[in-house]
Amino acid sequence: REPVDLTMIAMTAVGDIHAAAPEHRWRLDLPDEPVEVVGDEGRLRQVLVNLLANARTHTPSGTTVTTSLRREGGEVVLVVTDDGPGVPDELQPEVFERFTRGDDARNRAGGSTGLGLSIVDSVVRGHGGRIELASRPGQTSFAVHLPG
Repeated sequence: REPVDLTMIAMTAVGDIHAAAPEHRWRLDLPDEPVEVVGDEGRLRQVLVNLLANARTHTPSGTTVTTSLRREGGEVVLVVTDDGPGVPDELQPEVFERFTRGDDARNRAGGSTGLGLSIVDSVVRGHGGRIELASRPGQTSFAVHLPG
């Protein structure tokens, strides 16, 4: 565990996904000052990369995906929000469970293992944090709360 600059991780991850998926609109909403937490840089990067990849996979071309970062009380909050179709209500309670897939047509052969969000949840909990989902058609947010 060491100081990790989440601002730099956000800038790099969003830049990378923008290059890989230019059909989406990728936005950053970052504070003026860098935001750091104590943790494992590689694992925290994996959290954001998985959330961005999830937004790319489960939203249509033209979707706007915004990554924001802020301090809130004693926490750091990293949020990935999109204006896509939303997570179906019936899937929301189990979205962080292993092998949950957002689309029944997807299978392991198609590249989806259903592990991405369970890994995100595990890494966030391992850093003493929590992740929350809020979703309705037109707005889905995954908010990662970490001790700050």
